[in-house]
Amino acid sequence: MASADPLKRVQLHDKEFVPFLTHEDIHERVKQLGQELHHRLAGSQPTYLVMLKGAFVFAADLIRHSRLNGEVDFVRTSSYHGTETEGKIRMHLAPSPELVAGRDVVLIEDIVDSGYTMQAFLPELEALNPKSITLVTLLHKPESQVVPVNIDLVGFVIPPHFVVGYGLDYNGLGRQLPAIYQLAQDF
Repeated sequence: MASADPLKRVQLHDKEFVPFLTHEDIHERVKQLGQELHHRLAGSQPTYLVMLKGAFVFAADLIRHSRLNGEVDFVRTSSYHGTETEGKIRMHLAPSPELVAGRDVVLIEDIVDSGYTMQAFLPELEALNPKSITLVTLLHKPESQVVPVNIDLVGFVIPPHFVVGYGLDYNGLGRQLPAIYQLAQDF
């Protein structure tokens, strides 16, 4: 069981995590990203395409702060096992073509690290003929990036440490944490 106290370490399965980004810092940055989306897509009714499972908390807050009317759809891929990316992307839930074709799409991701997920997914999304794609990620680990990815809006650039909280997990646990924690051994 994990403690939700943002000032303390949390234990998830066999790993300990330490505070990294506060809930207040995250809230302020997500508000800024929402305002930027509103500015970029003013007058549009975008499709918000949420990468599950990790981006659902970020997406809910970002969509509210964007103040744009639009529809929501979900995509589910996986590439992680434990704290390491496997480098292979599996598609579990594809986007609805009718919500993408001819529409402005805001692709909401929790974290871009290796870039493999976006490298595999973006061509599939582009094949559905959206009017535009705006990729927004809460976290970006440029030191871990292996393949190029064009990210339009980044919440935080972080070092190559494993993180949990605010929707991100370690083997299913930690998504409920309001702040973001990093693996204690990386600290």
